[in-house]
Amino acid sequence: MLNKAKGLIILGLIIGLNTFTGLYSQNITKSPYSIIGIGDIVFAGNTANYTMGQVTQGRRGIYNINMLNPASYSGLLITNIEAGATYSQGHFKGSAQSNDVNTAWIAYLNFAVPIGNKGKQGISFGISPFSGVGYNIWTADSFPNDSPAYIHYQDYMKGRGGLSQFYMGYGLKVHRNISLGVNANYIFGQTKNTTQRLIPSQYFMFNTNEDKINYIHGWTYDLGIQVHDTLTIGQGAKAKDYEWVLGATLTPASNLSVEQSYILRSLPIGSTSGIKDTVFNNSNITGTVNAPMSWKAGIGFGQVEKWQIAADIKGTNWSNYRSFGASDSLRNSFGFGVGGCFTPDFRNAKNLLKRVEYRAGFRYEQSNLSVNGTGVNVWAVTAGFGIPLAKSRSKLNLGFEYMERGTTDNGLIQENYFRVIVGISFADKWFYRHRYD
Repeated sequence: MLNKAKGLIILGLIIGLNTFTGLYSQNITKSPYSIIGIGDIVFAGNTANYTMGQVTQGRRGIYNINMLNPASYSGLLITNIEAGATYSQGHFKGSAQSNDVNTAWIAYLNFAVPIGNKGKQGISFGISPFSGVGYNIWTADSFPNDSPAYIHYQDYMKGRGGLSQFYMGYGLKVHRNISLGVNANYIFGQTKNTTQRLIPSQYFMFNTNEDKINYIHGWTYDLGIQVHDTLTIGQGAKAKDYEWVLGATLTPASNLSVEQSYILRSLPIGSTSGIKDTVFNNSNITGTVNAPMSWKAGIGFGQVEKWQIAADIKGTNWSNYRSFGASDSLRNSFGFGVGGCFTPDFRNAKNLLKRVEYRAGFRYEQSNLSVNGTGVNVWAVTAGFGIPLAKSRSKLNLGFEYMERGTTDNGLIQENYFRVIVGISFADKWFYRHRYD
C-alpha cells in the first residue's frame, strides 16, 4: 500500500512538471518596476529558507532540498520532494495616488535523491519561476506641431509574462569536510510589452499600438562549495552535537538567446482597439540577453536537530546587463539576510508544538533598480513554521513576510507587501533495494 502511494506521488509530480510551463504563463507580479530588465527576479528557494531571511549558503539538510547551493545535495540521506505556492497582497503608494494589488503563483517543485546510503552524493532537479513581468503604466507628454504649437498625448504601457527555470544538479562530498556541487539551469519563457500612443481625437491623428514579444531561452550554471563539520560537546547523556557550515555559490555570466516579434500598427482616430493598418511587422529578430554574474556566500551554526542561526551576503553585476546590446535602468545589487530556526524537542511524540520548527529572519537589499537617479532598496521581515506530518520527517511549511520596496521620492513608487508562503516536503526512503522480502 505504501509503495502504491509513493508511485501516485511520483506520477503526480511528473504530471506537475509537464504542466508547470503553462502555469508560469500567469502573472506573478503587478509591479511597475517589472518594466525594467527581464522583470522582477523571484527567489527560487523553499519555504524554510524563505522564512529564515532567504539564507541558503550555510544550510545543509538531510531532510530538505537546498537548490541554491548544489553542494548541499551531498548531505542528503533520504529522498525529498518539495512543492510550494505564494500569495502576495501589495499596496502601491505614489506621490499622487495609491493602489492595492494581489497575486498568487506556484513557487517551486523540487525533487532530490541521495546516491547510495552514506550521504556522500546526491542529485536534484526541479522547476521554479525566475522572473515576472506585469505592469500597467500611464504617462503624459507632448510633441511640437504647427497649430496648435504642441499636441498632448498619453502613452499606455502594458507588460505580461515572465521566465521560468528548470534545474538539474549534482553534489559530491570530495573530502570529509568539503562538498562541491553544480546546477545546470535552463531559463525559458516569454515576455510581451505593449505601448499604445493615444492622441486626442480633435487632432485627427491615428493612434498607434506597438507590440514586442520576446521568446527567451538558454543555460546558466551554479557552482557551489560547502565546508562543514560536526563537533560533540559534553559526555554521556549530556553530550550535544553541533554543526557548522561555510558555503558559497558562483553563477558565471552567460548569454540567453532571444527571438523577438515586433509589430507596429495604427489604430483608428480616438480608438484604443481595432486595427487600421499594419505599419511594420518583423517576426525574425534575433539577439541575446546578457545574464550577469552573481555570487552568494554564507555561514550557519547550530545544534543538530535543535536550532540553527545563519547569515548570507550576495551580489549580482546587473550593470553588465544588456538586451539586444542595450542597457537599462539597472545597477549592481548587494544584500544580506540573517535567520534562525528552533525546534523544542523533535523526539516528543506526545506534544506536536514541541516538534514544530519555528523560524524567523530579516533581509535587506540594495536592489538592481535605479530610477530617476534614485536607488530602489528592499527590506523584509519573515517568520514561519515547519509542522511535522504524522510520525515522519515530512512537513507542512507555512511562512509569512512583510516587505517594503522603493520610496515615493523623485516620483517613484513605494511598494508594501504581505505574503503567505505555503509548502510541503515529503521525506522518505525510496529507491532502495531490500536485502530480504
